[in-house]
Amino acid sequence: MFNPNYKSPRSVQINIGVQRELKRGVVLSVDYIRNVQTHYLLGIDENHAGDIRYFNQTGALEAVAATNTKFGCAPTPGAGVDCAISGVNHGGVGASMSDYAGLGLGSSSDMGGKSCFAALGYPCAFGGINPYAPPLGFLSSIGRSVYNGLETKLATNIIRPFRGTKALNVQVSYALSRFENTGGGVPAGGAIGPGKADQDYIIAALDNREPNRYFGPSTLDRTHQLSFGGYLDLPVGFQIGLISHFYSPLSTTLTVPNTAKGGGEIFRTDFTGDGTTQDPILGTHVGEFDRGINASNINRAISNYNTTVAGNPTPAGQILIQQGLLTSGELSALGAVAPELPTAPPNQVNLGWLRVFDATLSWNYSIKERVSVRPSVGFYNMFNFANFDLPTSIMSGLLAGTAGTINGTDPAAHNTNRVGVGTGVFTLGSPREVEFSLKITF
Repeated sequence: MFNPNYKSPRSVQINIGVQRELKRGVVLSVDYIRNVQTHYLLGIDENHAGDIRYFNQTGALEAVAATNTKFGCAPTPGAGVDCAISGVNHGGVGASMSDYAGLGLGSSSDMGGKSCFAALGYPCAFGGINPYAPPLGFLSSIGRSVYNGLETKLATNIIRPFRGTKALNVQVSYALSRFENTGGGVPAGGAIGPGKADQDYIIAALDNREPNRYFGPSTLDRTHQLSFGGYLDLPVGFQIGLISHFYSPLSTTLTVPNTAKGGGEIFRTDFTGDGTTQDPILGTHVGEFDRGINASNINRAISNYNTTVAGNPTPAGQILIQQGLLTSGELSALGAVAPELPTAPPNQVNLGWLRVFDATLSWNYSIKERVSVRPSVGFYNMFNFANFDLPTSIMSGLLAGTAGTINGTDPAAHNTNRVGVGTGVFTLGSPREVEFSLKITF
């Protein structure tokens, strides 16, 4: 659904540059480019399910009573909750936050697309603006991005550049840039992919209350991009062509992963109290890995989180404590506190550079000016560079500590994110491939 306050996305771009012919056939261009895009679409829950601003004490008390009763305990907080946690009247199987959230103590997001009223007959503790409605995802025109780049290009087109050659055409370009945006949520599986990295594919906001809270480098940002290519005409119809790219790594966001313990995730990974879960580490922003935090110092950030945040109640849990519904100790026993994160291995790797060098050798022969034959051989990734972490297979920013994540990947495990062979010769960064071709024009 589209937000009724829809506005068309727009971009404002400036380009200031100079161009100079250094000598005959050699031209240098230097440009500064700035592009600001606003009003691109972000997915927002306009009902703000899970937001602590809309706490419903009546619903919370109903949920506590229903859960305690399910476990054969008194319906009231305090002793009733302790009884449910112990499982003394439930075959020794104690309650968890998933049990309480499933009966309304959490968000209507725990109801599988329904409101608590529809599922349970009473409101959720954190049901949102309208407790009778489920989460309401709207496409809202609130996204913002900024690109700043210094782009240079040296182009040459020279006839008979040196003895034995006919013509030389070469272009070398380099861009020093930063592409920043509002960012989007990382899916539960951890794969980013174009749909989760490209703002034009509509991504979910990281914060429903303040969508630009984590504004930072886009997961498609590359600081350095060097490309060069061209061709050289040789005698007797031979031609050598080449094209190459060397790009610095992408970025990713240091994200605390969902704990996969059922409902009530707002009590574990919602650090701002807005209702969204799987938040970035407090104090960081979008795309901070390889843009300030990297493999050499990531454990410092994780240790700081484990010391100051892990094991403590989130804002939703703090509301329950303030209202006398649960204690800090009970939240901890229910598994409803911020999770501890595993540290990275000593030889954790950074995201990889993109390195590609393609070359072709062809020969052109004309038959009576009407028919030409052009056999050629092409080498894609001629030097067989190993490439890692393209948008479709990048190391995950979910701090799960497993292979393929930014706190669980040593050089051997990095093969999880290595670019494979792909299809044909059109997969950027794939292992070396050779293509033979024959072109007949008549």
